[in-house]
Amino acid sequence: MEILVFKTNILQEDDVEKVTFMMNEDVRIKRWTVDREDCDKVLRVEANEVLPDEIINLIKQAGYACEELTN
Repeated sequence: MEILVFKTNILQEDDVEKVTFMMNEDVRIKRWTVDREDCDKVLRVEANEVLPDEIINLIKQAGYACEELTN
C-alpha cells in the first residue's frame, strides 16, 4: 500500500462531499482524508497501485486544484 500526499484547495465540508463519490468509487483507494486546517489543505491517500496523476485528475474533474507534495 502506498501513501500519496497532495496540496489542494478543498476548503469546506461541501467541497469534501463533492470529491467523496469519485474517491470512494475507485476500489484501489483504501482510505483518504483532507486536512482542511492545514495551509495546504492536504489530501492524504492510502491506495494500491494508483499513480499520483490519477488522483490529481480525479480531484481536478471535481473542480479543485491538486498537486503532489514530495519530500
